Amino acid sequence: MKIWVCFVLPLIIIGCAGQGAIEFGINDGALFDGTLGDISMTVTRIEMPEGDVYTMVWEGAKEVVVALGVADFVSITDRYVEVTPGSYQNVRLTVESVRYIQDSKSVLLIDTSYRFTATAFSALPVAENFDQEFVVGIMSTTWFDIDPPKIKDGYVAFQGASLKINY
Repeated sequence: MKIWVCFVLPLIIIGCAGQGAIEFGINDGALFDGTLGDISMTVTRIEMPEGDVYTMVWEGAKEVVVALGVADFVSITDRYVEVTPGSYQNVRLTVESVRYIQDSKSVLLIDTSYRFTATAFSALPVAENFDQEFVVGIMSTTWFDIDPPKIKDGYVAFQGASLKINY
């Protein structure tokens, strides 16, 4: 009986460890309300680092429309997804069909699968049994030129993307 307690009980305790939960969203990361149009994209994957590798925490095909110059939270996952508690400074998104839309104008910016990483200023804590929202700021003023609508010369899409806790 002592052997069972010494070997099995620790496994049961480890197996009962709680998870953290995050709802992932996206915005332009700006603090002013603008009427500059929207960036539309299909988000297909969200990954978070575990050591030296990224692990998928959400996969789907969610079309999101991000108003340029607006900091509103637009949910990608539409629910909380379980993640391992810890501290995270990066999240990686895979997107497709990135478009700029204004009124009746639609300009295709990226037509293939595209992966980018959003980085936080400092590590963001994810506590066990606690729900929170992470928001990816696409920072369009860094990489997007509105006239004419295109990715700025010398830049890549979503360059400088940020990661924050949404309050």
